[in-house]
Amino acid sequence: MMHPWKLLAAFAVAAGAAFVLSTPAGARPLVRNDRGAPLGGGDRGAPNCQPTPQGTPNLPPNSQCLQNCRQAYRLCLDSARIDQRLCAQSTCGDEQAAVAEACATDRTSDACQSARAALQTCLEPCSTSFRAAVQACFSASQTCPAACPSTQPDPECVAACRTASQTCSLTARVAALSCFADCNSLVTAAQEACGTDPAGSACTTALQDAQACWQDCQQTQQGGEQSCQQAALGCVAACSSAATPTPTPGT
Repeated sequence: MMHPWKLLAAFAVAAGAAFVLSTPAGARPLVRNDRGAPLGGGDRGAPNCQPTPQGTPNLPPNSQCLQNCRQAYRLCLDSARIDQRLCAQSTCGDEQAAVAEACATDRTSDACQSARAALQTCLEPCSTSFRAAVQACFSASQTCPAACPSTQPDPECVAACRTASQTCSLTARVAALSCFADCNSLVTAAQEACGTDPAGSACTTALQDAQACWQDCQQTQQGGEQSCQQAALGCVAACSSAATPTPTPGT
């Protein structure tokens, strides 16, 4: 078990974190993604598909389309591999059996080498078809993303998602602060018990009670923040793409 004074020090640090949680969202700088671009991506780098630490959504509108392209590529490759195996089994079964028999006792024998060469010749059409199928899969994987929408989601919709996300996160932080405050009496009791007799059972029991209270609050806070993040991502994903202005002659 953690030393009583170390645990009490941890409570003190957590109390400081709780104070930070109580700071209004507007008093802290807006969260930006890892390339400095604001919510919804920007021209400074590729948008990040993950929520920011404060639960602010940042999901490109074409992410599902790109995922579908990647999944189609993997399925295409899997299909090519299966076709190659089926080809080998259906057309070269005798040659495979001959290799197994000739090479069972001596893999360096002339009979083994001859059987292997015959199998290789038999498998060549299957290998050629496989290489062509893989090339077709690769070509499709290069053209598929180009068909995905490249516009950003409607900025007003994203702004509304940001506001809702900040409100949700603030509510979660306030709830966590209230929960931590309810643990203060248990922390005080632990401080008093351990100040009197750090090795006594009363100190151990008081520390366990305080620790259990704080852990419950931490779990509640994490669950609330995760719910806010998921809601924010779903909100931005539902935003329609911003309309692209139609150029007019002379502009």
